[in-house]
Amino acid sequence: MKRELILAALALGSTAAVRPAAAAPQEPARPLAVLEAAPKGTVVFDDDGGRVQIVPRREVPDGEVTYHGGPVIARGNVRTVFLGSGWGDDMIRRRESQAMEALAARGHAGQAREDGVDPARPKSISDLEIQRRLDSAVGKGPAGPLDASAVYVIFLAPGVQSTLGASSSERDFAAYHNHFHAAAGVVRYVVVPYEDDFARWVANAERSLVQALRNPEGNGWY
Repeated sequence: MKRELILAALALGSTAAVRPAAAAPQEPARPLAVLEAAPKGTVVFDDDGGRVQIVPRREVPDGEVTYHGGPVIARGNVRTVFLGSGWGDDMIRRRESQAMEALAARGHAGQAREDGVDPARPKSISDLEIQRRLDSAVGKGPAGPLDASAVYVIFLAPGVQSTLGASSSERDFAAYHNHFHAAAGVVRYVVVPYEDDFARWVANAERSLVQALRNPEGNGWY
């Protein structure tokens, strides 16, 4: 009887010895930095509390641009939208072709269309309303699946301000870029409020567009 107990104990010990050790717990992957180290004054929070890169109204010293591991758009498919009924004015409409020509001269040629429906709130459009309009457009568009390289550049009509969380185009930014996840895919876009000074207006648009290409989701180059 004692001999059988000894053999049973040895068998249990042998089984325990060859049992594979439990895998060491792995630390969760650290999320990519979203504009965490961007120069002060170049980032605000949007309607959902996310960080957004802006072209600030006030001059901000340029910081050193570094890569943070996120996606980059090597060659963007620029799709321009002129939003608001103000673009129906003949004197203002000339700005559309001039803006397109200026962007094309800088290597950003693309398609253009008008969205003549004014914002739900007079003279002001929020970032969330911009997203709703784009979501509707890409969801019903005849071009099929959303082009992963598409960047929408939205020029607001004269008199239409842009709001981004608690920030506004009137006092805080001259343009910004953002993105959201739609059923069709990731939608990247730039919003450019109207400026009387044409050169400054186009420069703001191009600066924000370049930022959207190299830092489309806030964790690329910034």
